[in-house]
This record gives sequence, C-alpha cells and structure tokens, in this order.
Amino acid sequence: MKVFAQAKVNLALDVVKRDGNGYHLLDMIMAPISLFDEIEISVADKDFISCIEMELPEINTISKTLKMLRENFDVKNHYSIVIHKNIPEQAGLAGGSADAAAVMKAVCDIENIVVEEEQAFQLSKKVGADVPFCYFNKWARVQGIGEIIQPIACDQKIDILLVKPDYGISTPKSFGIWDKNPSEHVDVSQVQKALEQKNFEKLCEVMDNALEPIAKLLEPNLEQVARDMEQAGMKRVMMSGSGSSMMGFCEDKKVLNEAKQLLADKYPFVEIVSVG
Repeated sequence: MKVFAQAKVNLALDVVKRDGNGYHLLDMIMAPISLFDEIEISVADKDFISCIEMELPEINTISKTLKMLRENFDVKNHYSIVIHKNIPEQAGLAGGSADAAAVMKAVCDIENIVVEEEQAFQLSKKVGADVPFCYFNKWARVQGIGEIIQPIACDQKIDILLVKPDYGISTPKSFGIWDKNPSEHVDVSQVQKALEQKNFEKLCEVMDNALEPIAKLLEPNLEQVARDMEQAGMKRVMMSGSGSSMMGFCEDKKVLNEAKQLLADKYPFVEIVSVG
C-alpha cells in the first residue's frame, strides 16, 4: 500500500521551560502543509527500510516506530518500507516524524490494531517529539514535549513560500544556547486567536518563533535568506520549528509565484505550499 506522510510548519513556537528530566516544554501552533513523502509499505519476510533519495541510519524513525509497536501490540508481520523523500531534511518540517506517523497508522491498519488517539500520542512521543502531532495532522496547539494536543477551530488555507537553504540547524545546539540565555516568551494565545478569527493582518503581527534568533546566531546566513524573501515581496518571514526552513507569507498569489521564480536559482528548495 502507498501512504503519504505530510510535513508540518509552526506558526508559533515558545520554549516554556526545561523540566527536571531535561526535556524542553514547548507551546506551539502547528499545522500540516501540502508537502508529502510517499511511502510504499508491504508485508515481507523480514523488515527492510530504505529511502530512494538518501541513505538512512540503521536506527531511524521508522525502525523506532516498528520497535515501539512490537513492544506494545501483537504485530504479526515484518514489513518492507520504501520512502520517496519530498520533505527536505533538517528543515523544521518534521519529515522523519511524518514518516513515522504514517507508518504507525499503516501498520495498525494492516494488523487490525485499534489505538485510541490519546494512547497513540503517548506511544508515538517515544519515537520523536513531533510524531504525536503528525499522527493527529490537523491545526493544533501543541504543548508539553509534543504529546499534549488541542485542536484549533481553524479551517482556512494559507499559501506560503517555503525556502530551505543548503544547511540545517542543530536542534540540540539551539536548545543548549536557550538554556544559557532563555529568550522572551512568545504569546501563543494571540496567534491562536488571530487564526480563529481569520485575521491575516494580526497573524502576521503576532506570529513568532523563540528559536529563530538562536538559529540566526548559529547560521548568520539565515538572516540573508529572510532579507531575500522580504525583498521578493513577502509580508512576513518566519522560521519553522528549529529551522532551517523559512516561511514567507503573502496573500497575493502572483507575488508568491514571482518570488518563487526569483529565489529558485539561489536556494536548493523553494516551494509554494498550502498550510492547513
């Protein structure tokens, strides 16, 4: 069977605190986007996991997902899983987490395993912090280490220009810098309110990502990406997740398309995607 693993973006990201176990507690607004990995999954004599575009490490989000499922359910089969990557890596778009969530759903479907949503969130967080949201895959406010998910009453589609430079941002390094110098908090409730009211002007004013200034310290060229996007006509430019993808917001589709053409020669990944 073929399944599709949908990427995500963050329209708000606040680092609330670091808890006693060393985990960073977050408060985020997350939404799926129209960018997918394609995954072929079938029953096999032994587990086989591969990716057409890149070599996967021996331990990856898919192998962790299969291990987690076998530890918690009666999984009878082995699986051949082949991934066709469209979601760039180290981009803050949850490509690996999206793959894990899609495989989790597919295996449960094939094995006739019924998983309650809350149980799925608690189990999938063992694979990765973004996996619970990717499993849910709708507009949501996401808290804790990623397992507390509250749906947001938002049905709008927002087109954005997504630009990924040819480098990633180290998430552990970003949080390490935050630990030494915590940033000001993002008012995530204001972002949620703007979305629920479908107020694009307000949304552009209040969206923020607490990790973006840190990412620009680690990779100063990220500031140039933002400037290039602003000069191409974007009303608001913001980083997704821990980076390095930058999101450009503009209601004028003509400007979005012109910006895509302008920036496509400069950056390796430039796409217009729909959020929501």
